[in-house]
Amino acid sequence: MSQLLESNNPPLHTERPQLEGFISENLEFVASLQERVSKAWAVLNDLLKEQRGVKDMIESCKTIIRPIRKVPEDIVREIFLALWDTEEEGKDSLNKRFAPLVVSQVCRDWRNIALSMSQLWSTITLDFDQHPNELRCQYLLQTYLVRSANHDIILSIRSKRDISKSPVIPALLLSAPRWTNISMIIPYKSRHAFSAARGFLHSLNHLSVELTEEDYYYMQTTESLFDAFEYAPLLRSLSLKGISRSTRQTSLPWSQLTDYTGDDGSSYMDVLKRAPDMERASLQCFADGTHQTSSHQRLRILHVHEVERSPYASDSAGGILQFLSCVEFPALESLHMTYAHTRNVLVPKSLLGSTVSSLKSLSIDARSVLSSTAQADFLSLLKTTESLSSLSLPCRFEPNQNKELLTGLNANMNPTVVPRLSSLTIRITNEKPFLQPSFIEMVQSRRYPALACVALESLRLSVPFIVMPANKDALPRWKDICDGDLVTYGME
Repeated sequence: MSQLLESNNPPLHTERPQLEGFISENLEFVASLQERVSKAWAVLNDLLKEQRGVKDMIESCKTIIRPIRKVPEDIVREIFLALWDTEEEGKDSLNKRFAPLVVSQVCRDWRNIALSMSQLWSTITLDFDQHPNELRCQYLLQTYLVRSANHDIILSIRSKRDISKSPVIPALLLSAPRWTNISMIIPYKSRHAFSAARGFLHSLNHLSVELTEEDYYYMQTTESLFDAFEYAPLLRSLSLKGISRSTRQTSLPWSQLTDYTGDDGSSYMDVLKRAPDMERASLQCFADGTHQTSSHQRLRILHVHEVERSPYASDSAGGILQFLSCVEFPALESLHMTYAHTRNVLVPKSLLGSTVSSLKSLSIDARSVLSSTAQADFLSLLKTTESLSSLSLPCRFEPNQNKELLTGLNANMNPTVVPRLSSLTIRITNEKPFLQPSFIEMVQSRRYPALACVALESLRLSVPFIVMPANKDALPRWKDICDGDLVTYGME
């Protein structure tokens, strides 16, 4: 056969009958083989199908006996709450990656558990700018509100566009009686979008409103009141930003407030007057503000801060100094001064009247270095704070710097300066802070004070010091201080 295949000549007359006979005889045999192959394939397919079925059953059994299925429902609920608590702050709740939405799609049991937990659906953050399809947004929001059942609602709203006529607002307003905490950043023109909730905010205890700056001129020419939150019997905490002449442009239950945050310097005195029970305040101060001398009897915690710039004032440097020179706070226990700008820091030499009588905590936070003048003024202030137990300040540690400040805080040299100081926090402002002998001496004087002083119990530094080789005595002295529990590092 191989010889015939390798040749191009036709077969001989005697060979042709043999070849044709072989063909005719074996066609039926090939057909029978094909039939046997088909049957074998059918058997093989059945075996493969059975194999896949067994494998699927094995995986199903593994799934059923997984440890997660043994976790009791109450533990699963706690896991869901933990996921909910770790949700990124400010993340839009209608996002497909919203934690409660994700866990509700894992399996039927988890879905039932998630849907039964109204708390998971009661914190709603809505960014209108992320939802061009408002009808879809409305549907999802209504779904969340249904799932939240009768649970209190924490609501956060953001928008750069006017939402007064959005179909989402009516859906939100239906849940107004359950609002306990509201935070909104909206254009000024949208301020009346929530007016229909007026009189239904029975559960509201915290309100934060920021009106965007782009409508600032429009704000100055409009006298209509922002009165949506006028009747809120449980409202205690209020934050207002971007509203000039806030006490005139808003109608709020001021007398109920115990916590206030604002950036309208022209209204502070009026706010303090209208809120006699105020205990906490965070105020942005301006150098061009004018304040009449006043007093507030209940305020315990005060945070005053200056910023780089503001739509209400050309310059805020010196605003803290000016404000604190006009208002007396006899019950003040904690004062935090923040200078969020790079200009000269002005620190008050003293506080008005009896403000320092109850002061226990004083903190300064500044971007720029405290000048020698500011340090001297700060020391003058500290000489009046006999009850102070906690002090926090920024400091730049370089050779031959801070000598006056550290000497002033040395209890051996100045025992009358903050004699009750037990906690000291230093925010180091330079990248390579060099340990100074005067700092070690100051700490040692506070660590082992005279009988009339309180021992320093806590020294917190933002970063560790660099010990220069020239200071041979500094390292063992500093090591002795650090060996105990006195020194810790890092800021909270």
